[in-house]
Amino acid sequence: MNQDTVKIKGTRNGLVIVLDSSCDFEDIKENLLRKMESARGFFKGAKFSLFQGHKDIPVSQKNELESICKQFGLVPNTEEYMGVRSDLAPVPQAFTNSRSGEAALLVSRSLRSGQKISSPEHVVVLGDVHPGAEIVSGGNILVMGNCQGVIHAGAGGDRKAKVIARQLAPTVISIADRRYSPNQNGKLPPGRQLARLEGKEIIFELYLKSESQSSITVN
Repeated sequence: MNQDTVKIKGTRNGLVIVLDSSCDFEDIKENLLRKMESARGFFKGAKFSLFQGHKDIPVSQKNELESICKQFGLVPNTEEYMGVRSDLAPVPQAFTNSRSGEAALLVSRSLRSGQKISSPEHVVVLGDVHPGAEIVSGGNILVMGNCQGVIHAGAGGDRKAKVIARQLAPTVISIADRRYSPNQNGKLPPGRQLARLEGKEIIFELYLKSESQSSITVN
């Protein structure tokens, strides 16, 4: 399935869910559901609009897509539904396109069990992430200390997102729509590490690699 059939983008007026009008509706619906599942709780309370270029969305299809979004706590943007303005076509800020120079949320402390950070931006933690803590980011996640909590980078579907930590030993790690639990699949080797997606697999690498250092591939 084409991962770009649905793109979730941010504007000053809320989220714009951009649909590829050349794709089959069932593919669009399935892709939207997968992205909402992978970012569960991340967009809760956010206003949203559906946008399909200059092509009108049939009412029945629009209702189905709205229903999926509402299940995950999103709120229809009634003003935008009166007619999506043409200036939304080049959406200015995309959760699915994390690049250097974009804004980041700086957390200048460690995160304890029960604490949760959610941001559509990159997240930088100047401390440790303890077991029971959680970070959900629309972009990259950088932890300057040990990372042992629940981590989700690229929550809006950014498959280029990365997780970097001095010691990467999370309870669960997700990047975009892929998920991995070291507790179930085996511990990761010690050392500063980076996690990224390669195809459908999460790749774990030593961040500062030498010729003798290797990477690990997991499904």
